[in-house]
Amino acid sequence: MTFGSLFDSVRPAYEIPDDDLVGEILTPALCSADDARIAAGFFTSRCLAQIAGGLAAFINDSDAILDLMVSPEISAEDREAIRRGIREPEVVLEEALERLFTEARLSDSAVQRYTVETLAYLVASGRLRLRVVLMERGIYHKKIWLFRAGDEWLAVHGSGNATERGLLVNGEQMSIDRAWQDGPRSEARVQIFLEQWDRQWENRHPTALTVEVSQALDILRGYAADSPPTKSEFWKAWQLDHEAGLEPELPPAMRHAPPDHQLQIPNDLIWREGRFGHQGRAVDALNKGAGGIVAIATGGGKTLTALIAVTEMQHSEPRHICVVVLVPSRPLVRQWTEDIRAFGIDPVVLKGTGTQDRRAELERVAHGFATEQPRTEVVVMSNALFIKTDSSERRWLTSLPKTVELVLIADEVHNLGTPSFINDPPDFFTRRIGLSATPIRQYDPDGTDQLFDFFGGPPVFEFSLGDAIEAGCLVPYNYYLHVIELNAVEMEHYEFLTEELVRAGFRIDDDGVTVALNPKVERLLRERRGLIEQADAKLPALAAELRRMGTDAVTKTLIYTSAKPTVLEKPKQITAVNSILENLHVISHQYTSRETRSSRSERILERFGAGDYQVLTAMKVLDEGVDIPQTDTAFLLASSAVRREWVQRRGRILRQAPNKNVAHLHDFLVMPPDIDTSIGQSLLKSELRRAAEFASIAENEFDSDGPNEVIRDLEAKVWKDANA
Repeated sequence: MTFGSLFDSVRPAYEIPDDDLVGEILTPALCSADDARIAAGFFTSRCLAQIAGGLAAFINDSDAILDLMVSPEISAEDREAIRRGIREPEVVLEEALERLFTEARLSDSAVQRYTVETLAYLVASGRLRLRVVLMERGIYHKKIWLFRAGDEWLAVHGSGNATERGLLVNGEQMSIDRAWQDGPRSEARVQIFLEQWDRQWENRHPTALTVEVSQALDILRGYAADSPPTKSEFWKAWQLDHEAGLEPELPPAMRHAPPDHQLQIPNDLIWREGRFGHQGRAVDALNKGAGGIVAIATGGGKTLTALIAVTEMQHSEPRHICVVVLVPSRPLVRQWTEDIRAFGIDPVVLKGTGTQDRRAELERVAHGFATEQPRTEVVVMSNALFIKTDSSERRWLTSLPKTVELVLIADEVHNLGTPSFINDPPDFFTRRIGLSATPIRQYDPDGTDQLFDFFGGPPVFEFSLGDAIEAGCLVPYNYYLHVIELNAVEMEHYEFLTEELVRAGFRIDDDGVTVALNPKVERLLRERRGLIEQADAKLPALAAELRRMGTDAVTKTLIYTSAKPTVLEKPKQITAVNSILENLHVISHQYTSRETRSSRSERILERFGAGDYQVLTAMKVLDEGVDIPQTDTAFLLASSAVRREWVQRRGRILRQAPNKNVAHLHDFLVMPPDIDTSIGQSLLKSELRRAAEFASIAENEFDSDGPNEVIRDLEAKVWKDANA
């Protein structure tokens, strides 16, 4: 790739602010470059905006690596200590940058905070290399941008700092050199810039020290957002700083009336008719009153339904609105952030790190409500952060003026039916929307009732998995049952655990409905369920089915393994499955909570979607909030007794995707070695309940070799032995 004709008409020199250096040179170069290098000169907390200009375009429109050389401010005492050999220069520079990033993150300046977040995102995505220059005397004060596309080099240099003000507002002069077409002198000048850069970068300058700053980068990495910063966010930050007297006016091109800060339904969203017409009916049900719970199957568009409902409500009542979105997991934070942005608002995402950081974000939100024009703000946070005992976020919400209407959207609302939420409900929300594919809390009727009471009663709208398949929101699926048996040791332990449960007042065929759960019962149930999920015979059955399919043909496949503690000293099931896949030469990657906490999370899913990985192995992390629509096959080694997971796990593989017409679900049904006993029969009945529900809406339910045939044969055995 080259710059081609992109810069054919540019001038050799640009006078700022009259000429559009950013629009004509820097932004196109940052979007097209294979290599970008910025010498940012003197670097202080107030000058952090130096490298803000154009970086959003660089992040969103390019995959290039950015090399940045800076010179942070250090004290005269530190400089003297270095000269005398009392302190190591590397340590001094690391400390200076750590102070700089921390101070800027906590600064009153929105521009400084934005810039730290931009740098942090580049670090977390592996696209920023930062080195620090310490001059023997004086400071490193170069102002130069170097861009490469293919073998073509472009240099931008002159008096202007690499700041929005230095490039758009102040009276500056910048020169342009196109080494590939401006003649020998320009080519020679660019070559000199590159040689000087390499000498400085590689620490070969005779009167300067260049240091890598790994520890400071680790500090930055901790500030990284889940999604890339945008150009609009920068200009919003600038406007906030201008209103606070920290920045000059916006550049002339940006001086226009700010748009309404309200949610807007995307123009291409069809929600009143077609396969997603149920969203319109759900919105009408929600907006008849003050909200309510909607039970929409995975893939049916719960998130968009809630945002449409709030948008419609917002337009009917012109006032300030603060929407709080509560989610149970990080993947859901990312999903909600993307969807809210599609509705025209950049949400405030509150994380568990740094009370001061969160307070600064909330103060910015409160500042927005000081205007007369109706304004909507959306705050996204985790359940854990909201319901903690000393939640400053809850106190902040109650401190907002009465002119602000508070709206709650609780995703996967069943998670909130716990004492920590129910015993201290946030009654200050005047409108409340709860979302879940299965809002009823299995085994917890009291928690369900209290949750329904808070949200105004039972679901106001329901749209089941079968409804979603029939409407075309999800693809149909075939269901395959692989029947395996517990071995003698496993069955003996299952009987022991069952007898212990009976002694604790538990019915032999009860999954937890008629007896109050206590820690002992929960432990016994968990261990008994783990025994079923981790049955030894499942592993060879899995390997046999993969061989039958042909390992080269295995693709776009999920394998759900047990998340429960191992029983009978078995190895961890996901480890055993990974080993089977490796032995079969199936390319796979595990995707657990460990991966979702790392910066590699999105990359793993991208590579899976692209076919680089044939299989993802997972435990519970894919149950809520991770969309990988390309998946068309799943193996359920771990099938819990929780009906909610039955819906979620099917929903993961039924998402619509190009060239995907049907999905394939493989389940492993566990039989006792002997069904003559009451314990053996109760085990088989429990497994058959799940199989019957899965089969009931499967495409192949009544095929001659389909799941219904297997289920009827097993039910006949149960009835035969029961009537003998």
